[in-house]
Amino acid sequence: MKNSYIKTLSINDLIKKIKIYEEDYQKIKFDHCLKMYKNPMEIRFLRKNIAKLKTELNKKNKL
Repeated sequence: MKNSYIKTLSINDLIKKIKIYEEDYQKIKFDHCLKMYKNPMEIRFLRKNIAKLKTELNKKNKL
């Protein structure tokens, strides 16, 4: 997810996307613990996207 796209999102959209990504992250991490997940790089990708979204949400909340 590109930073330019993240900056255009509203606060409500950011919150919705964070919830969706966190749910996906939990499912993938659980599957990875039980059996080797096919693409372990996706865990890192989701974690980074969640961090980007939370950072932008904090910036917008301070304004």
